[in-house]
Amino acid sequence: MYPCASYLWLRTSEPHDFIFSAASLRRVSDCFLVVKEINIFMKPIRSMFCLVIAFAFAILAGPAALAQDTDFFVYAGTYTGFKWVHHSKPYGLGESQSKGIYVSRFNAATGELSEPQLAAEVINPSFLTISPNHRFLYAVSEDPLSVGPPLDHSSYVSAFAIDPGTGKLRLLNKAPASGTSTCHISMDRTGKYVFMANFGSGSVSVIRVKEDGSLGELTSFIQNVGHSVAPIQSEPHPHWIGPSPDNRFVIVSDLGMDQVLVFRFDAATGMLSPPGPPSVSVYPGGGPRHFTFDPAGKFGYQLSEMSGVVDVLAWDAAQGTLTTIQRAQTVPHDFFGGNHSAEIEILPNGKFLYESNRRTLSETERAPDTIGVFAIDPKQGTLTPVEQSLSGGVMPRNFKIDPTGKYLLAANQISNNIVLFAIDSNTGRLSNTGKEIKVDTPVCLQFVPAGR
Repeated sequence: MYPCASYLWLRTSEPHDFIFSAASLRRVSDCFLVVKEINIFMKPIRSMFCLVIAFAFAILAGPAALAQDTDFFVYAGTYTGFKWVHHSKPYGLGESQSKGIYVSRFNAATGELSEPQLAAEVINPSFLTISPNHRFLYAVSEDPLSVGPPLDHSSYVSAFAIDPGTGKLRLLNKAPASGTSTCHISMDRTGKYVFMANFGSGSVSVIRVKEDGSLGELTSFIQNVGHSVAPIQSEPHPHWIGPSPDNRFVIVSDLGMDQVLVFRFDAATGMLSPPGPPSVSVYPGGGPRHFTFDPAGKFGYQLSEMSGVVDVLAWDAAQGTLTTIQRAQTVPHDFFGGNHSAEIEILPNGKFLYESNRRTLSETERAPDTIGVFAIDPKQGTLTPVEQSLSGGVMPRNFKIDPTGKYLLAANQISNNIVLFAIDSNTGRLSNTGKEIKVDTPVCLQFVPAGR
C-alpha cells in the first residue's frame, strides 16, 4: 500500500547492501514526506476517535461517576435535652425539640441541600465520627439527664451502620464511654478503634471496633491530672482527641490543663502510652478546645476556646513532638466582650484555615458570631488573617467543609440553622449562598459519600 515503506524495509533489511546513491536518498526523502503527510492526515482522525470513545464512556458512566463524586450525606448531631452549656451549667432545659441524629443530602456540584430527616433517634448525640470505609457512624451521648459536667453520671457511645442508599442509620450496639460529659470522638486511621475525650471526668478512653462495625472492649483509659489559672480550669477537661497522620500518636487538647498532650498509640493493641507524655502549653487561661493537622502533616493548629488564639505548631513525626512557631489572634483588638471559639478546619488544598467564634457582650447580650478565615504560608505554616465572616446564626459551635472544598456548612446551635457558604478557592473568603436548613440545636456535622 505504501511503496516507500516497502522500499525502506527492503533497503534496511540488509544493512551491508545499502547504497547511498542520490536516487536512493531522494526516494528516502520522498518517503519521509509521505509518512509525514499520512501522520498529519491521521492525527485529527485519531483525535476524533479518542473523543468519540471518551464521550461514549461519559454517556455510560459519567452521570453515575459525577453523582458519586459530588453527592454526599450530611449528618447533624444535636442536643436533645437542653440548648447549651455555659460555665458548666446547662441552659434551655427541655427547649430542644431534636430527637437525635439527622441526615440531609448535599450535592457539591450544585450546592443543593435537602431538608433534614431523622436518621436515628438517640439522646444528646453531641459529636459524631465516620469510619474510613464510610460504612459506619459513631456518636457519643452526654449524660441523658445532664445537669452540667461536674454532676454528670455517665456517657456512652453508639455504633450505627449507614444505609448507602438512604443515609438512615441502623443501631449496632452501645458501650460506656468510661467517663462523663464525653464531648469528642474520632477514629484511628485503620478504623479499628474509637477515641473519646471525657470532658467532665478529665479522662480519655479507647474502644476496639469489631469487623462488623460494632463496639468491642475498652483497650485503654488514661486519667489526666493537672489544672491551670481560670476557675473552670481547676481540673483536667480534655476537649478533643485524634490520631497523628501516621497513626503512631494520639493528640489530646485539654482545656483544663492548658496543654496539648501527645500519647504514643499501639495500633495492634489499642493502648495509649502511660501518663506523662510529651506536651506543649498554650497561653495560660487559653483553654485548648479543638486541634487539626494540615493536609501535608507538617503542622498542627490548636484553637483555644477562651483566648481565641490559634497556636501554630511544627510537628516532628519521628519524635511525636509539637513546637510552637506562632500564636495567631482571632479576636479583634477592639472587641472587649466574651469569646468562646469552637471549631477549626483546613481547606483540603491546605491554603486556608477556618475557625468559629461564639461571642457575647455580657451575660445576657450576644455579640456577632463569626467564622474566621486565615491564609496559610505553604512553607512556614504561619497564618495571616483574611476575614471574619458572620456565621448566619447564633452560636456556631461547629462547621464542616465539604470534601470537595467548595462549600462550608455552619451549624448554629441556638438559632437552629445550618447555613451554606461558598468558598472562594483563590482568596479563601466565604459567601453566604442564602441556603440553609433547620435543625434543632445542631452541634456537630459530618459528611459521608452517598451511594457508596
